[in-house]
Amino acid sequence: MKEILIQYAVDIAASLVVVLLGIIGAWLSKILAKRMELKNINAAKSEVISAAEQTVLDLKQTMVDDLKAAAKDGKLSKEEVAALGVKLLSITTSKLSASTIKLLEAAKVDITALIQSTAEAYIVLIHGAK
Repeated sequence: MKEILIQYAVDIAASLVVVLLGIIGAWLSKILAKRMELKNINAAKSEVISAAEQTVLDLKQTMVDDLKAAAKDGKLSKEEVAALGVKLLSITTSKLSASTIKLLEAAKVDITALIQSTAEAYIVLIHGAK
């Protein structure tokens, strides 16, 4: 009788260990998946930032310098700044991969705000370097 009870206890303990290992494995998988998701989101944000900075430089070379040269005071008008802002968003968005856009939208990242804030900061950086 004692041997049967010991056998049942061993079987129960083994089952509990297997279940516990399964739970720990699922928990670790969830943590690793979250880390990978965050890593992918950061990589997507970096792609947007890089594209926005490149677009600022492109617009500066192709449009801004000419518009400033044509203006009497050497400055852009509010309308020109607004038009450049629209063009910045359009060009930068077209440079992004579909997977980047989908990932950031799923993560509820405001891509437009990210592009605008990156461009504004980069323009300040460019002007500060002069």
